[in-house]
Amino acid sequence: MRRPTREPASRRTRAAAAAFEHDARNDRELVHAARVGDEGAFDALFYRYRDGIYRLALAITKDPQAADEIVVDTFARAYRALARLEPDDTLRPWLYRVAINESYDRRPRGIVPASSLDDAAEEVAAGEERSPSALAEREETRRVVLGALETLDEKHRTVVVLHYLSELALAEIALVVGVPVGTVKSRLHYALRRLRTHLSAHPALDVEPISDERAIGK
Repeated sequence: MRRPTREPASRRTRAAAAAFEHDARNDRELVHAARVGDEGAFDALFYRYRDGIYRLALAITKDPQAADEIVVDTFARAYRALARLEPDDTLRPWLYRVAINESYDRRPRGIVPASSLDDAAEEVAAGEERSPSALAEREETRRVVLGALETLDEKHRTVVVLHYLSELALAEIALVVGVPVGTVKSRLHYALRRLRTHLSAHPALDVEPISDERAIGK
């Protein structure tokens, strides 16, 4: 099995990536297929979860290179643990729990890495049309949101990233962080109040956090 990587579109054909991304098999089927040597099954798991794990790692480390490495390391650990993985309803929380631990291990102490436009440039290279001003606005929005997350302590920042950036349900977040669902809800409510205060200073960027009760309660 080749080591999984989060490669840019130029290195792997879009057709191949799309085939993995749209694999109709569920997690259980993919894990069991990977256990018996189906490399495409593990690749499908990688493409299914890589973007969410990358967003999580980037939000915690604020370092695109570190986030790329965390994606690789997370799936390398998953591959080594294939025989022990329990794919029924717990695979995704397991992956995110590993990614969180990797992210905080790599998080610089007292140093905020310079943000990068590499990801945006990659999107342009892939064919998405963006003007220089749009790229600059995108980067400024990212800077503000990541700065706002820095006003939260670790436990509140983690649930926000998992719910709003990685789109995990509350029950999954509870499994990832090891607390009851009610505690996850409380942390989200508290975090959103803090974020709203911070982001209100940047109305032009339109980054008001979502506070829909139905979204928090799902």
